[in-house]
Amino acid sequence: MFTSRRAQREDFKIIASFPQSQDEQFYMFPRGTFPLDPVHLEEVAKERLHPTVILSGEEIAGYCNLYDVEADSRCWLGNVIINPDYRGRGAGKFLLDTMLTTVRDELHLPELHLICHNPNTAALKFYHKNGFIPYGLKEMVDYKEQPIIGILMKKYCEPC
Repeated sequence: MFTSRRAQREDFKIIASFPQSQDEQFYMFPRGTFPLDPVHLEEVAKERLHPTVILSGEEIAGYCNLYDVEADSRCWLGNVIINPDYRGRGAGKFLLDTMLTTVRDELHLPELHLICHNPNTAALKFYHKNGFIPYGLKEMVDYKEQPIIGILMKKYCEPC
């Protein structure tokens, strides 16, 4: 049902339209603004590894990237943004599996890490269901300057 490819310049305008609220945008791209600026999203993607989109036919169903690769150790999953029309339809799982395969087979790393914000219950449930294990907490502030907790999670990529 889904395929994947590297993100292209014209994709970012479409991806930027996916967050439905300022809270969603913050969870997906904490350094961004609401509404999400496609130019800023593209600039960040240039600093990261494997900016990836998944497609349902020709339609973009999701996007994410990898960052902070630590040789022989781990990297981090960033900017997970799913098209609202594809939420709950397997797009997130396909995107996550695509990135786990990239981490394992292309980067040859044993672990994929991420930070999930504590108010984002749906994402916490999703990552837990898909084998991510919480291992730490990071004190943060949201876009309203309110304290939140970033829950550090990881998944071992052997086997994914």
